[in-house]
Amino acid sequence: MKRITILFMFVVILINTIRADVIFHPYPNFGAAISLEGIGSYEFSFTKYNTLNFWGTFGVVTIFGNFKSPAYGTGSAVELRHYFKGDSFEKFNIGLYAGSAYMRHPYFYNGHLTEHDNSVGFVPGFKLTYKHRFNSWLIGEPYVGFSTPWYEDDFSKLFNWIARSTPGVMLTFGIRVGFNKVRF
Repeated sequence: MKRITILFMFVVILINTIRADVIFHPYPNFGAAISLEGIGSYEFSFTKYNTLNFWGTFGVVTIFGNFKSPAYGTGSAVELRHYFKGDSFEKFNIGLYAGSAYMRHPYFYNGHLTEHDNSVGFVPGFKLTYKHRFNSWLIGEPYVGFSTPWYEDDFSKLFNWIARSTPGVMLTFGIRVGFNKVRF
Protein backbone atom coordinates (compact mmCIF):
# COMPACT_ATOMS: atom_id res chain seq x y z
CA MET A 1 0.00 0.00 0.00
CA LYS A 2 2.86 2.38 0.79
CA ARG A 3 4.40 1.85 -2.66
CA ILE A 4 1.08 2.47 -4.38
CA THR A 5 0.60 5.70 -2.43
CA ILE A 6 4.09 6.94 -3.28
CA LEU A 7 3.64 6.03 -6.95
CA PHE A 8 0.26 7.80 -7.09
CA MET A 9 1.72 10.98 -5.56
CA PHE A 10 4.65 10.88 -8.02
CA VAL A 11 2.31 10.53 -11.01
CA VAL A 12 0.11 13.39 -9.81
CA ILE A 13 3.14 15.65 -9.51
CA LEU A 14 4.49 14.70 -12.94
CA ILE A 15 1.38 14.94 -15.12
CA ASN A 16 -0.71 17.71 -13.58
CA THR A 17 -0.35 21.42 -13.18
CA ILE A 18 -0.47 22.29 -9.52
CA ARG A 19 -2.36 25.30 -8.20
CA ALA A 20 -3.09 24.49 -4.53
CA ASP A 21 -5.94 24.09 -2.10
CA VAL A 22 -8.79 26.44 -1.03
CA ILE A 23 -6.12 29.10 -0.69
CA PHE A 24 -4.86 28.60 -4.25
CA HIS A 25 -2.16 29.89 -6.56
CA PRO A 26 -4.03 31.46 -9.48
CA TYR A 27 -1.51 30.56 -12.17
CA PRO A 28 -0.63 26.94 -12.87
CA ASN A 29 2.92 25.78 -12.48
CA PHE A 30 4.65 22.44 -12.53
CA GLY A 31 5.30 20.96 -9.07
CA ALA A 32 3.71 21.00 -5.66
CA ALA A 33 2.38 23.95 -3.69
CA ILE A 34 2.99 24.97 -0.10
CA SER A 35 0.44 26.93 1.92
CA LEU A 36 0.76 28.77 5.25
CA GLU A 37 -2.59 29.77 6.76
CA GLY A 38 -4.40 31.17 9.73
CA ILE A 39 -7.74 29.48 10.42
CA GLY A 40 -10.90 29.82 12.45
CA SER A 41 -13.14 26.75 12.55
CA TYR A 42 -16.28 25.47 14.23
CA GLU A 43 -17.07 21.74 14.18
CA PHE A 44 -20.37 20.01 14.92
CA SER A 45 -19.98 16.36 15.90
CA PHE A 46 -22.70 14.04 14.64
CA THR A 47 -21.10 10.67 15.56
CA LYS A 48 -18.18 9.79 17.81
CA TYR A 49 -15.85 9.78 14.74
CA ASN A 50 -17.36 12.44 12.42
CA THR A 51 -17.85 16.18 12.37
CA LEU A 52 -19.17 18.86 10.05
CA ASN A 53 -16.54 21.61 10.01
CA PHE A 54 -17.14 25.22 8.94
CA TRP A 55 -13.91 27.16 8.53
CA GLY A 56 -12.53 30.43 7.29
CA THR A 57 -8.90 31.03 6.47
CA PHE A 58 -6.37 33.57 5.25
CA GLY A 59 -2.92 32.77 4.01
CA VAL A 60 -0.12 32.65 1.50
CA VAL A 61 0.51 29.98 -1.12
CA THR A 62 3.40 29.48 -3.49
CA ILE A 63 4.80 26.83 -5.78
CA PHE A 64 7.94 24.95 -4.64
CA GLY A 65 10.89 26.52 -6.41
CA ASN A 66 9.03 29.80 -7.05
CA PHE A 67 9.04 31.44 -3.61
CA LYS A 68 9.47 34.94 -5.06
CA SER A 69 5.94 34.92 -6.50
CA PRO A 70 3.43 34.01 -3.76
CA ALA A 71 -0.30 34.56 -3.88
CA TYR A 72 -2.26 35.60 -0.80
CA GLY A 73 -5.92 35.72 0.07
CA THR A 74 -8.83 34.49 2.08
CA GLY A 75 -11.28 31.61 1.80
CA SER A 76 -14.01 29.60 3.50
CA ALA A 77 -15.22 26.02 3.26
CA VAL A 78 -17.50 23.31 4.62
CA GLU A 79 -15.82 19.99 5.39
CA LEU A 80 -17.02 16.54 6.43
CA ARG A 81 -14.31 15.06 8.67
CA HIS A 82 -13.72 11.51 9.84
CA TYR A 83 -11.37 11.12 12.82
CA PHE A 84 -9.55 7.82 13.30
CA LYS A 85 -9.69 8.11 17.10
CA GLY A 86 -13.25 8.34 18.41
CA ASP A 87 -14.59 11.05 20.75
CA SER A 88 -11.36 13.08 20.88
CA PHE A 89 -11.67 14.94 17.54
CA GLU A 90 -7.89 15.30 17.45
CA LYS A 91 -4.93 13.68 15.68
CA PHE A 92 -5.35 12.21 12.16
CA ASN A 93 -8.50 12.78 10.13
CA ILE A 94 -9.61 12.72 6.52
CA GLY A 95 -12.04 15.20 5.06
CA LEU A 96 -14.10 16.00 2.00
CA TYR A 97 -14.68 19.71 1.50
CA ALA A 98 -15.96 22.41 -0.82
CA GLY A 99 -14.92 26.01 -0.48
CA SER A 100 -14.34 29.33 -2.17
CA ALA A 101 -11.48 31.82 -2.10
CA TYR A 102 -10.49 35.33 -3.13
CA MET A 103 -6.80 35.57 -4.05
CA ARG A 104 -4.34 38.31 -5.05
CA HIS A 105 -1.24 37.51 -7.07
CA PRO A 106 1.30 40.36 -7.03
CA TYR A 107 3.92 40.96 -9.73
CA PHE A 108 7.34 42.29 -8.79
CA TYR A 109 10.02 43.87 -10.95
CA ASN A 110 13.43 44.73 -9.44
CA GLY A 111 12.02 44.22 -5.97
CA HIS A 112 9.10 46.63 -6.48
CA LEU A 113 5.41 45.80 -6.74
CA THR A 114 4.31 46.66 -10.27
CA GLU A 115 0.76 45.23 -10.46
CA HIS A 116 -1.47 42.41 -9.22
CA ASP A 117 -4.28 40.12 -10.38
CA ASN A 118 -7.37 39.14 -8.42
CA SER A 119 -8.94 35.68 -8.71
CA VAL A 120 -12.01 33.98 -7.30
CA GLY A 121 -12.18 30.20 -7.08
CA PHE A 122 -14.46 27.33 -6.16
CA VAL A 123 -12.49 24.38 -4.74
CA PRO A 124 -13.80 20.89 -3.89
CA GLY A 125 -11.27 18.41 -2.53
CA PHE A 126 -9.98 15.74 -0.17
CA LYS A 127 -7.59 16.39 2.73
CA LEU A 128 -5.51 14.32 5.16
CA THR A 129 -4.96 16.42 8.28
CA TYR A 130 -3.24 15.99 11.63
CA LYS A 131 -4.97 18.21 14.20
CA HIS A 132 -2.85 19.09 17.23
CA ARG A 133 -4.56 20.97 20.04
CA PHE A 134 -2.21 23.31 21.94
CA ASN A 135 -4.93 24.28 24.43
CA SER A 136 -8.74 24.38 24.51
CA TRP A 137 -8.98 26.80 21.57
CA LEU A 138 -5.62 26.92 19.70
CA ILE A 139 -4.76 24.28 17.07
CA GLY A 140 -2.07 23.47 14.54
CA GLU A 141 -3.00 21.47 11.45
CA PRO A 142 -0.39 20.23 8.98
CA TYR A 143 -2.14 18.70 5.95
CA VAL A 144 -1.85 17.24 2.49
CA GLY A 145 -4.71 18.20 0.18
CA PHE A 146 -5.88 16.98 -3.21
CA SER A 147 -8.29 19.37 -4.90
CA THR A 148 -9.73 20.60 -8.19
CA PRO A 149 -9.87 24.41 -8.15
CA TRP A 150 -11.97 26.26 -10.71
CA TYR A 151 -11.02 29.92 -10.80
CA GLU A 152 -11.20 33.07 -12.88
CA ASP A 153 -10.06 36.67 -12.80
CA ASP A 154 -12.73 38.02 -15.18
CA PHE A 155 -15.95 38.55 -13.23
CA SER A 156 -18.05 40.15 -15.97
CA LYS A 157 -20.46 37.20 -16.18
CA LEU A 158 -21.41 35.68 -12.85
CA PHE A 159 -20.58 31.93 -12.61
CA ASN A 160 -19.80 31.68 -16.34
CA TRP A 161 -16.13 31.16 -15.42
CA ILE A 162 -16.84 27.73 -13.89
CA ALA A 163 -17.73 26.31 -17.31
CA ARG A 164 -14.60 27.83 -18.95
CA SER A 165 -12.13 26.79 -16.26
CA THR A 166 -9.79 23.81 -16.71
CA PRO A 167 -9.68 21.87 -13.45
CA GLY A 168 -7.13 19.21 -12.64
CA VAL A 169 -6.00 17.28 -9.59
CA MET A 170 -3.94 19.61 -7.38
CA LEU A 171 -1.53 18.77 -4.56
CA THR A 172 -0.91 21.06 -1.59
CA PHE A 173 1.26 20.70 1.49
CA GLY A 174 0.05 23.13 4.11
CA ILE A 175 0.17 24.23 7.72
CA ARG A 176 -2.72 26.00 9.42
CA VAL A 177 -2.65 27.58 12.87
CA GLY A 178 -5.68 29.11 14.52
CA PHE A 179 -8.84 28.80 16.54
CA ASN A 180 -11.08 25.74 16.77
CA LYS A 181 -14.22 24.87 18.70
CA VAL A 182 -15.93 21.46 18.64
CA ARG A 183 -19.59 21.24 19.65
CA PHE A 184 -20.43 17.79 21.03
